[in-house]
Amino acid sequence: MTTARGGLAALAGLAALAVVVLTPTLVLVLYSVSARWEMNTVFPAALTLDWYAYIIRYESALPALGLSLRIAAVTSLVAVVIGAPAGYALARLPVPGRRVVELMFLAKTATPVIVVGVGTAVVFLRAGLTDTFVGIVAAHLVGALPLMIWTAASAFRAIDPALEEAARDAGAGTTATFLFVTLPLARPGLIAGALLAFIYSLDEFAITFLISGVEYTTLPLRLYSTLQQGYIEPAAAASVLLLAPSVVLIALILRVVRLTDLGASQGHAG
Repeated sequence: MTTARGGLAALAGLAALAVVVLTPTLVLVLYSVSARWEMNTVFPAALTLDWYAYIIRYESALPALGLSLRIAAVTSLVAVVIGAPAGYALARLPVPGRRVVELMFLAKTATPVIVVGVGTAVVFLRAGLTDTFVGIVAAHLVGALPLMIWTAASAFRAIDPALEEAARDAGAGTTATFLFVTLPLARPGLIAGALLAFIYSLDEFAITFLISGVEYTTLPLRLYSTLQQGYIEPAAAASVLLLAPSVVLIALILRVVRLTDLGASQGHAG
């Protein structure tokens, strides 16, 4: 009886949490298709897709989304190229001052975004990188790299060293062991890190706002411009367009994590 009550309490708590988390998103979606939403009513009185047509035709939402996707793709690729080796070094190699380096990355994730944005804008202005594709990617890497490095380091730490030792005992060299044993085992974590970097870049606003907005206007910047006009419906439609890729990528991350857990459980069972 106690177990059943505990299960019901946990279910109720999760349901309440889901309502708190999902309600703002649901309201946003409803506003994006609302033709008329009267006061004191739970749902819109009429629905329309005109707001999507408006932001696509007059607010250049699709080109802005395309730019955001390109920037996020390049950012995540560079983050993997730099962050995966850095994560491996932190996890497996005798790096001098390892704890200091890890604390530096942790401090970066704990620093307010606006502080990082102002500092980045000052540096980029002096370097001539403001309002350039390269500059935006570099600015996004400031936030994406720590996510990638932490995820990669965790993935490499989770690998049982006995598996690598077994490969070496079988005659595999250091490079072969890394390519055919270590890297495949760490691949789900690296994929998750890349997807996190992609989502971070796709949704990034503060730093982009400070260093861009004329030649290169991402969808978050376009959303902010639309919201400044005072109409919530087109801004909600732009938000849904921005939200859609993130939802797909989060689903991919959850699938990667599920497959990783399944593979680990099968490995233990074997």
